[in-house]
Amino acid sequence: MARRKKPQIKGTDPSYDHSFERFRPVPNDMPADVVVPGVAAERAVVETPKPQPMPASVTTEKTTTSAPEPKKAARVKPNTSGRQTPSKAKTPAVQKQITEADVSRGSDDPLGTGERQTTLDAAVKVTQAKQMAVLEEKGLKMKDIVTLAGRRATERFVLSPDFIPKPEAERLPMKQGYHTSKRLPGPILDAMRKERDPLGISSDPAMVRGQFELLFWSCLDEVIKELKAKY
Repeated sequence: MARRKKPQIKGTDPSYDHSFERFRPVPNDMPADVVVPGVAAERAVVETPKPQPMPASVTTEKTTTSAPEPKKAARVKPNTSGRQTPSKAKTPAVQKQITEADVSRGSDDPLGTGERQTTLDAAVKVTQAKQMAVLEEKGLKMKDIVTLAGRRATERFVLSPDFIPKPEAERLPMKQGYHTSKRLPGPILDAMRKERDPLGISSDPAMVRGQFELLFWSCLDEVIKELKAKY
């Protein structure tokens, strides 16, 4: 059997004259200047041109148009025609200021009131101590009785210009007596010292010791009598 020969095609047929390369995908990493036959036209159709940036010198209506600035509200000034300005409180004037000289010399009367702080001392008589011993047996303390009498005497004491010497009496030690202080008129103290103590040896408490002690003894007798009647 004779073998059939392969037919030989000669010439071109317009029906089959086309290229399949335009349907092939173009690689992404292929440079743009590489021209693939049959693909250049198709690529030009698929790719869309990128928008070009607008020049800086060209301004649009939106950028040039500025929003109107808000109008500031008119400031209304308050009516102060009928308002009264409060007057400042006046500080009371000091009658007399303390000077540096008064402080430096340790004055007892820097304000010039004419009084001096004076110590008052009074002892307890032995006879009065015996009477208070009876009250101590009833629960009262001698120290409290002396304090009560001393407070009464201090409130009632008024310095007299007449000097009274220290009275003679049998006394307990001053440790068991009464001690306090009170402001007394300085001019009276100075007059008493000028008359009784021209050399300035005695102190102000010594000038008033006789007056205050007599008053204290009177008040102590009064307190002892009241406590005996009560207890």
